[in-house]
Amino acid sequence: MSAPSRRPSDPLGDQPAPTHGDLKPDYAHRARSERVARVLPFFKANYVEHGPQTLVVEQLLTYLASMQPLLGGPIDGRRLSEHSNAGKSRMIEHLVATAALRRAAAGLPPNPYQIVVLELDKTTSVSAFYRRILLQLGDDHWDSPAKLDELEERVQHLSRKLEVEGLVCDEVQHLDRKTTDARQVTDRFKTFLNRGVLPLILVGDEDSEVFFNKNPKFASRLGTPLTLKPLDVRNNEEDRVHFLRFCKRLDQSMAEAGIVDAVARLDGPGIRTQLAVASGGHIGRVCRVVCEATLHALWRGSPVVERHDLSVATRQFAMKLNWVMHDPFSIVPGASSENSTGARIG
Repeated sequence: MSAPSRRPSDPLGDQPAPTHGDLKPDYAHRARSERVARVLPFFKANYVEHGPQTLVVEQLLTYLASMQPLLGGPIDGRRLSEHSNAGKSRMIEHLVATAALRRAAAGLPPNPYQIVVLELDKTTSVSAFYRRILLQLGDDHWDSPAKLDELEERVQHLSRKLEVEGLVCDEVQHLDRKTTDARQVTDRFKTFLNRGVLPLILVGDEDSEVFFNKNPKFASRLGTPLTLKPLDVRNNEEDRVHFLRFCKRLDQSMAEAGIVDAVARLDGPGIRTQLAVASGGHIGRVCRVVCEATLHALWRGSPVVERHDLSVATRQFAMKLNWVMHDPFSIVPGASSENSTGARIG
Protein backbone atom coordinates (compact mmCIF):
# COMPACT_ATOMS: atom_id res chain seq x y z
CA MET A 1 0.00 0.00 0.00
CA SER A 2 1.51 3.30 -1.06
CA ALA A 3 1.98 6.12 1.43
CA PRO A 4 -0.46 9.04 1.18
CA SER A 5 0.88 11.94 -0.85
CA ARG A 6 1.98 14.96 1.14
CA ARG A 7 1.34 18.53 0.15
CA PRO A 8 4.60 19.97 -1.15
CA SER A 9 6.16 22.38 1.30
CA ASP A 10 6.15 26.10 0.51
CA PRO A 11 9.76 27.33 0.19
CA LEU A 12 8.63 30.69 1.55
CA GLY A 13 7.23 29.08 4.68
CA ASP A 14 3.82 28.29 6.12
CA GLN A 15 1.63 31.25 5.28
CA PRO A 16 -0.69 32.43 8.08
CA ALA A 17 -4.32 31.57 7.40
CA PRO A 18 -7.00 34.29 7.51
CA THR A 19 -9.51 34.27 10.36
CA HIS A 20 -12.03 36.66 8.77
CA GLY A 21 -13.65 36.77 5.36
CA ASP A 22 -12.98 34.32 2.55
CA LEU A 23 -9.80 32.45 1.92
CA LYS A 24 -9.44 33.95 -1.55
CA PRO A 25 -10.37 37.36 -3.00
CA ASP A 26 -13.60 37.65 -4.95
CA TYR A 27 -12.92 40.27 -7.61
CA ALA A 28 -16.47 39.98 -9.00
CA HIS A 29 -18.10 40.95 -5.68
CA ARG A 30 -19.65 44.37 -6.39
CA ALA A 31 -20.29 45.35 -2.78
CA ARG A 32 -16.65 44.69 -1.91
CA SER A 33 -15.47 46.65 -4.92
CA GLU A 34 -17.08 49.78 -3.48
CA ARG A 35 -14.90 49.57 -0.38
CA VAL A 36 -11.82 48.63 -2.38
CA ALA A 37 -12.30 51.67 -4.61
CA ARG A 38 -11.72 53.94 -1.61
CA VAL A 39 -8.35 52.48 -0.66
CA LEU A 40 -5.98 54.01 -3.20
CA PRO A 41 -7.45 57.54 -2.95
CA PHE A 42 -7.12 57.28 0.82
CA PHE A 43 -3.45 56.29 0.69
CA LYS A 44 -2.73 58.97 -1.90
CA ALA A 45 -4.32 61.75 0.16
CA ASN A 46 -3.73 60.60 3.73
CA TYR A 47 -0.68 62.04 5.49
CA VAL A 48 0.64 60.40 8.63
CA GLU A 49 3.09 62.54 10.56
CA HIS A 50 6.57 61.07 10.79
CA GLY A 51 9.19 62.75 12.98
CA PRO A 52 12.29 62.38 10.75
CA GLN A 53 10.31 63.53 7.72
CA THR A 54 9.03 66.57 9.63
CA LEU A 55 12.60 67.53 10.53
CA VAL A 56 13.62 67.49 6.86
CA VAL A 57 10.64 69.66 5.99
CA GLU A 58 11.60 72.14 8.72
CA GLN A 59 15.15 72.37 7.36
CA LEU A 60 13.86 73.01 3.85
CA LEU A 61 11.39 75.67 5.00
CA THR A 62 14.20 77.42 6.88
CA TYR A 63 16.36 77.26 3.77
CA LEU A 64 13.64 78.80 1.61
CA ALA A 65 13.09 81.62 4.10
CA SER A 66 16.83 82.33 4.35
CA MET A 67 17.17 82.70 0.57
CA GLN A 68 14.39 85.27 0.07
CA PRO A 69 16.53 88.33 1.00
CA LEU A 70 19.30 87.10 -1.33
CA LEU A 71 17.26 86.69 -4.51
CA GLY A 72 18.81 88.39 -7.52
CA GLY A 73 22.32 87.53 -6.33
CA PRO A 74 24.25 84.28 -5.76
CA ILE A 75 22.30 81.77 -3.66
CA ASP A 76 22.73 78.14 -2.63
CA GLY A 77 20.46 75.18 -3.24
CA ARG A 78 19.60 72.04 -1.32
CA ARG A 79 19.56 68.33 -2.19
CA LEU A 80 17.75 65.27 -0.88
CA SER A 81 18.36 61.66 -1.88
CA GLU A 82 16.39 58.61 -0.78
CA HIS A 83 15.40 55.18 -2.02
CA SER A 84 12.42 54.89 -4.33
CA ASN A 85 9.07 54.41 -2.59
CA ALA A 86 10.64 55.50 0.67
CA GLY A 87 8.45 58.57 1.24
CA LYS A 88 10.21 61.47 -0.50
CA SER A 89 7.27 62.34 -2.75
CA ARG A 90 4.97 62.53 0.25
CA MET A 91 7.60 64.67 1.95
CA ILE A 92 7.46 67.15 -0.94
CA GLU A 93 3.67 67.28 -0.62
CA HIS A 94 4.01 67.95 3.09
CA LEU A 95 6.55 70.69 2.41
CA VAL A 96 4.12 72.49 0.10
CA ALA A 97 1.19 72.01 2.49
CA THR A 98 3.13 73.21 5.54
CA ALA A 99 4.36 76.31 3.71
CA ALA A 100 0.76 77.12 2.76
CA LEU A 101 -0.45 76.67 6.34
CA ARG A 102 2.22 79.02 7.69
CA ARG A 103 1.41 81.58 5.05
CA ALA A 104 -2.23 81.48 6.16
CA ALA A 105 -1.18 81.72 9.82
CA ALA A 106 0.72 84.89 8.94
CA GLY A 107 -2.52 86.39 7.63
CA LEU A 108 -1.52 86.21 3.97
CA PRO A 109 -3.89 85.10 1.18
CA PRO A 110 -3.42 81.66 -0.39
CA ASN A 111 -0.77 81.46 -3.10
CA PRO A 112 -0.95 78.42 -5.41
CA TYR A 113 2.49 79.35 -6.76
CA GLN A 114 4.22 79.54 -3.38
CA ILE A 115 6.37 76.47 -4.07
CA VAL A 116 6.58 75.14 -7.61
CA VAL A 117 7.21 71.40 -8.01
CA LEU A 118 8.65 70.09 -11.25
CA GLU A 119 9.29 66.44 -12.11
CA LEU A 120 12.27 65.85 -14.37
CA ASP A 121 12.37 63.03 -16.89
CA LYS A 122 14.97 61.38 -19.07
CA THR A 123 14.36 63.77 -21.95
CA THR A 124 14.42 67.05 -20.01
CA SER A 125 16.38 69.72 -21.87
CA VAL A 126 17.26 73.22 -20.68
CA SER A 127 14.55 74.75 -22.85
CA ALA A 128 11.96 72.23 -21.67
CA PHE A 129 13.00 72.87 -18.05
CA TYR A 130 12.29 76.59 -18.31
CA ARG A 131 9.16 76.17 -20.38
CA ARG A 132 7.62 73.73 -17.92
CA ILE A 133 8.21 76.25 -15.14
CA LEU A 134 6.55 78.96 -17.21
CA LEU A 135 3.63 76.65 -17.96
CA GLN A 136 3.09 75.99 -14.26
CA LEU A 137 3.25 79.72 -13.60
CA GLY A 138 0.46 80.30 -16.10
CA ASP A 139 2.53 81.99 -18.83
CA ASP A 140 0.35 82.08 -21.96
CA HIS A 141 3.47 82.21 -24.13
CA TRP A 142 5.39 79.39 -22.48
CA ASP A 143 5.92 77.62 -25.82
CA SER A 144 6.79 80.70 -27.91
CA PRO A 145 10.24 80.82 -29.60
CA ALA A 146 12.82 82.32 -27.26
CA LYS A 147 16.48 82.07 -26.30
CA LEU A 148 17.48 80.48 -22.99
CA ASP A 149 18.41 83.81 -21.38
CA GLU A 150 15.02 85.19 -22.37
CA LEU A 151 13.24 82.18 -20.90
CA GLU A 152 15.20 82.54 -17.66
CA GLU A 153 14.36 86.24 -17.44
CA ARG A 154 10.68 85.44 -17.91
CA VAL A 155 10.87 82.82 -15.17
CA GLN A 156 12.51 85.33 -12.83
CA HIS A 157 10.06 88.12 -13.65
CA LEU A 158 6.97 85.94 -13.35
CA SER A 159 8.15 84.21 -10.16
CA ARG A 160 8.68 87.58 -8.46
CA LYS A 161 5.28 88.76 -9.61
CA LEU A 162 3.59 85.61 -8.28
CA GLU A 163 5.66 85.57 -5.06
CA VAL A 164 7.16 82.16 -5.73
CA GLU A 165 9.36 81.15 -2.79
CA GLY A 166 11.11 78.12 -4.24
CA LEU A 167 11.42 75.47 -6.92
CA VAL A 168 11.50 71.73 -6.18
CA CYS A 169 12.84 69.44 -8.92
CA ASP A 170 12.01 65.78 -8.34
CA GLU A 171 13.55 62.70 -10.01
CA VAL A 172 16.91 64.44 -10.44
CA GLN A 173 18.56 61.06 -11.10
CA HIS A 174 17.27 61.37 -14.66
CA LEU A 175 20.00 63.97 -15.26
CA ASP A 176 22.67 61.29 -14.99
CA ARG A 177 22.88 60.86 -18.73
CA LYS A 178 25.78 61.13 -21.14
CA THR A 179 24.02 63.65 -23.31
CA THR A 180 24.48 67.31 -24.09
CA ASP A 181 21.03 68.12 -22.71
CA ALA A 182 21.86 66.66 -19.30
CA ARG A 183 25.12 68.61 -19.07
CA GLN A 184 23.38 71.78 -20.18
CA VAL A 185 20.67 71.38 -17.56
CA THR A 186 23.32 70.95 -14.86
CA ASP A 187 25.27 73.98 -16.06
CA ARG A 188 22.07 75.97 -16.20
CA PHE A 189 21.27 75.00 -12.61
CA LYS A 190 24.56 76.68 -11.65
CA THR A 191 23.58 79.83 -13.59
CA PHE A 192 20.14 79.63 -11.99
CA LEU A 193 21.74 79.80 -8.54
CA ASN A 194 24.39 82.36 -9.50
CA ARG A 195 21.72 84.75 -10.71
CA GLY A 196 19.48 84.03 -7.74
CA VAL A 197 16.46 83.23 -9.89
CA LEU A 198 14.78 80.97 -7.30
CA PRO A 199 15.78 78.81 -4.34
CA LEU A 200 16.33 75.33 -5.75
CA ILE A 201 15.67 71.98 -4.04
CA LEU A 202 16.79 68.88 -5.95
CA VAL A 203 15.23 65.57 -4.94
CA GLY A 204 16.07 62.11 -6.26
CA ASP A 205 16.26 58.42 -5.46
CA GLU A 206 19.40 56.50 -4.49
CA ASP A 207 20.71 56.75 -8.06
CA SER A 208 20.87 60.53 -7.78
CA GLU A 209 23.96 60.15 -5.58
CA VAL A 210 25.86 59.10 -8.71
CA PHE A 211 24.77 62.30 -10.45
CA PHE A 212 25.90 64.49 -7.56
CA ASN A 213 29.23 62.66 -7.22
CA LYS A 214 29.93 63.30 -10.91
CA ASN A 215 29.28 67.02 -10.42
CA PRO A 216 31.18 67.95 -7.22
CA LYS A 217 31.42 71.68 -8.00
CA PHE A 218 27.68 71.87 -8.47
CA ALA A 219 27.02 69.63 -5.45
CA SER A 220 29.08 72.01 -3.30
CA ARG A 221 26.43 74.67 -3.94
CA LEU A 222 23.74 72.40 -2.48
CA GLY A 223 24.98 72.21 1.11
CA THR A 224 25.08 69.15 3.33
CA PRO A 225 22.92 66.43 1.73
CA LEU A 226 19.58 65.89 3.42
CA THR A 227 18.46 62.29 3.78
CA LEU A 228 15.44 60.25 4.76
CA LYS A 229 17.30 57.20 5.95
CA PRO A 230 15.55 53.90 6.63
CA LEU A 231 14.81 53.38 10.31
CA ASP A 232 17.13 50.95 12.08
CA VAL A 233 14.44 49.40 14.25
CA ARG A 234 16.69 46.61 15.49
CA ASN A 235 19.55 48.64 16.91
CA ASN A 236 18.32 52.19 17.41
CA GLU A 237 15.77 52.87 20.15
CA GLU A 238 14.76 56.27 18.75
CA ASP A 239 14.20 54.75 15.31
CA ARG A 240 12.16 51.96 16.89
CA VAL A 241 9.90 54.50 18.60
CA HIS A 242 9.44 56.43 15.35
CA PHE A 243 8.58 53.25 13.47
CA LEU A 244 6.02 51.97 15.97
CA ARG A 245 4.45 55.40 16.32
CA PHE A 246 4.05 55.70 12.57
CA CYS A 247 2.53 52.21 12.26
CA LYS A 248 0.04 52.96 15.03
CA ARG A 249 -0.99 56.28 13.48
CA LEU A 250 -1.39 54.72 10.04
CA ASP A 251 -3.48 51.92 11.53
CA GLN A 252 -5.73 54.32 13.41
CA SER A 253 -6.17 56.64 10.43
CA MET A 254 -7.43 53.73 8.29
CA ALA A 255 -10.01 52.73 10.90
CA GLU A 256 -11.11 56.32 11.57
CA ALA A 257 -11.66 56.89 7.85
CA GLY A 258 -13.75 53.74 7.59
CA ILE A 259 -11.36 52.07 5.15
CA VAL A 260 -11.41 49.07 7.49
CA ASP A 261 -13.69 48.26 10.42
CA ALA A 262 -10.98 47.78 13.02
CA VAL A 263 -7.26 48.36 13.50
CA ALA A 264 -4.86 45.61 12.50
CA ARG A 265 -2.46 46.41 15.34
CA LEU A 266 0.38 47.09 12.95
CA ASP A 267 2.50 48.10 15.93
CA GLY A 268 1.72 44.89 17.82
CA PRO A 269 3.50 41.54 18.25
CA GLY A 270 3.46 39.30 15.21
CA ILE A 271 3.28 42.22 12.78
CA ARG A 272 5.63 45.04 13.79
CA THR A 273 8.88 43.10 13.42
CA GLN A 274 7.78 41.48 10.19
CA LEU A 275 6.58 44.78 8.75
CA ALA A 276 9.93 46.36 9.57
CA VAL A 277 11.68 43.56 7.66
CA ALA A 278 9.34 43.70 4.65
CA SER A 279 9.73 47.49 4.36
CA GLY A 280 13.42 47.66 5.17
CA GLY A 281 12.58 50.40 7.66
CA HIS A 282 11.34 52.76 4.93
CA ILE A 283 8.12 54.45 6.01
CA GLY A 284 6.96 54.93 2.43
CA ARG A 285 7.30 51.21 1.82
CA VAL A 286 5.31 50.46 4.97
CA CYS A 287 2.44 52.39 3.41
CA ARG A 288 2.82 50.55 0.11
CA VAL A 289 2.78 47.11 1.70
CA VAL A 290 -0.14 47.97 3.99
CA CYS A 291 -2.05 49.45 1.04
CA GLU A 292 -1.66 46.24 -0.99
CA ALA A 293 -2.59 44.15 2.05
CA THR A 294 -5.70 46.29 2.60
CA LEU A 295 -6.83 45.77 -0.98
CA HIS A 296 -6.41 42.01 -0.57
CA ALA A 297 -8.27 41.95 2.74
CA LEU A 298 -11.26 43.90 1.44
CA TRP A 299 -11.53 41.77 -1.70
CA ARG A 300 -11.69 38.77 0.64
CA GLY A 301 -14.50 40.42 2.56
CA SER A 302 -12.43 40.76 5.72
CA PRO A 303 -13.27 43.75 7.93
CA VAL A 304 -9.65 44.04 9.02
CA VAL A 305 -6.15 43.58 7.59
CA GLU A 306 -4.61 40.34 8.85
CA ARG A 307 -1.15 38.80 8.89
CA HIS A 308 -2.33 36.68 5.96
CA ASP A 309 -2.95 39.79 3.85
CA LEU A 310 0.40 41.29 4.81
CA SER A 311 2.06 38.02 3.84
CA VAL A 312 0.35 38.04 0.45
CA ALA A 313 1.34 41.68 -0.10
CA THR A 314 4.93 40.87 0.81
CA ARG A 315 5.11 37.92 -1.56
CA GLN A 316 3.27 39.44 -4.49
CA PHE A 317 4.47 43.03 -4.16
CA ALA A 318 7.49 43.71 -1.92
CA MET A 319 9.44 40.62 -2.98
CA LYS A 320 8.79 41.33 -6.67
CA LEU A 321 10.46 44.71 -6.17
CA ASN A 322 13.40 43.14 -4.28
CA TRP A 323 12.61 45.12 -1.14
CA VAL A 324 12.95 41.87 0.79
CA MET A 325 14.10 38.39 -0.24
CA HIS A 326 11.73 36.33 1.92
CA ASP A 327 8.31 36.51 3.55
CA PRO A 328 8.80 37.35 7.25
CA PHE A 329 5.09 36.77 7.96
CA SER A 330 5.40 33.06 7.12
CA ILE A 331 7.11 30.44 9.25
CA VAL A 332 9.78 28.28 7.68
CA PRO A 333 9.68 24.80 9.29
CA GLY A 334 12.83 24.11 11.25
CA ALA A 335 13.92 27.74 11.32
CA SER A 336 13.69 29.90 14.42
CA SER A 337 11.45 32.94 14.23
CA GLU A 338 14.51 35.11 14.79
CA ASN A 339 16.21 33.59 11.77
CA SER A 340 13.08 34.25 9.73
CA THR A 341 12.45 37.82 10.75
CA GLY A 342 15.57 39.14 12.43
CA ALA A 343 15.72 40.56 15.93
CA ARG A 344 12.29 41.31 17.31
CA ILE A 345 11.05 44.82 18.09
CA GLY A 346 10.15 45.20 21.71
